[in-house]
Amino acid sequence: MSVLKFDNSGSYFEMSVAIADDPLVQNCGDAYITIDALSDGFKGHNDLWVLGEAFSAFCAALISLEHSLKGEATLESISPNELKLRIFSVNNRGHLAVEGSTGYWSQSQEGSFWHSVSFGFSFEPQQLTKAISAPWMRIKD
Repeated sequence: MSVLKFDNSGSYFEMSVAIADDPLVQNCGDAYITIDALSDGFKGHNDLWVLGEAFSAFCAALISLEHSLKGEATLESISPNELKLRIFSVNNRGHLAVEGSTGYWSQSQEGSFWHSVSFGFSFEPQQLTKAISAPWMRIKD
C-alpha cells in the first residue's frame, strides 16, 4: 500500500490505499483504505472501503487542486459515516487544509458503541504535490 500524508505542528493525516484488482471479485476496482489521523491531540484509526468510481473522482479532484490551488477534493466511504474527507483550498494564496471524520461501530456483548474522531488542520501545498505522485493517483475508471 502506498501512503498519502499531510502534517502540520504535530497533527497528521495518513491514508494508505490498496486497489482491489482481481477481476473475479465483486469489488474489483474499489479502494481498501486505512486511515490514521492525529489532530490537536485527538487520534483515530480505521479500515474501510470506497467505491472505485468515487475514488477515481477523488484522485482527479486532488490533481486539479494541486495544479490550481483552488477548489476541493472529497471522499466518502461505502459504509455511511466511516469516512468523510475533504481536502481544500483555504484562501487565494494557495494555503490548503484537510478535514474530516472517521468512525465505526464496535460490537460487544453489552451492546454496540460508535467510535469516531474528527480532524482538521492546514498544510503546505508542497505536501499535496508529493501526495499526487502515489501510484494509485493514476488509476482510471
